[in-house]
Amino acid sequence: MTAIEEQATEFISLTDIQAEMLNIMKDVIRFFDEQHINYVVTGGTALGAVRHQGFIPWDDDADIALARDDYEFFVKHYRPGSEAWELLSLEHTDNWYYSYARVANTHTMAVTEWAKVNNGIYIDIFPIDALPTSKFGQRVKYGQMKYLDLMRNSTRRLAIRREEPYWYLKWLFILLAKIHTTNQWARRQSSLAKHTNAKYHRRSTARSLYVVQGINGMREIFPTTTFDHTVFMPFEDTQVKVPADYEKYLTQLYGDWQVIPTGEERKSHAKFVHV
Repeated sequence: MTAIEEQATEFISLTDIQAEMLNIMKDVIRFFDEQHINYVVTGGTALGAVRHQGFIPWDDDADIALARDDYEFFVKHYRPGSEAWELLSLEHTDNWYYSYARVANTHTMAVTEWAKVNNGIYIDIFPIDALPTSKFGQRVKYGQMKYLDLMRNSTRRLAIRREEPYWYLKWLFILLAKIHTTNQWARRQSSLAKHTNAKYHRRSTARSLYVVQGINGMREIFPTTTFDHTVFMPFEDTQVKVPADYEKYLTQLYGDWQVIPTGEERKSHAKFVHV
């Protein structure tokens, strides 16, 4: 999108984006409560709940996670409470770009110049999968998923920032990655996660949002109890479940999470428009 086109585009305000995300979150959590499914908000959503009692002020996405079996039940049975919302997943959506589900407002659309995004205002729903107990095994599994995620993301690229590390090599990854579609790479990620969870869930106490583990690396791996034991935390005008030991959880992910970032560290993910 050119500077002129961007000036002429009326983007949805962050206030309205967060209001719509909250509505979607409430509907998804309603389903969890009705089905007696344990869930936990994770990542920046958990940080927002603890530090801000709501969304991080500049955040434009939300993350919810649940055990793999519960996740697959959700994907099979959840029906959005608004005609404007749709459950997007590998099971339901042709040419879906991700190995996890999103509930999105299909009357909106993401606008981005760096990578293809095929959804509007959304919240993410992640499966929690088992990983090996040993650090060596975890590193092997991390490497396998990181490779698949690198290939998947490379097929989505529309442009590369020259300030990115090794930006010139990323064009090579794009060429190599296009032996498969984005959807095919996402399916490989999902297959790896399901196979790994099936192998280790009875004999390991290590758990992770494995399909997105490449984002935060080994910091995303926690004991099972981190996700099983939850407490309610105020979130905007409602309550959500966060890890009971949220201080340890947030410290492992973010370090000194109580320090509020300034300037360029306050990053949003995408801009949205009505369609």
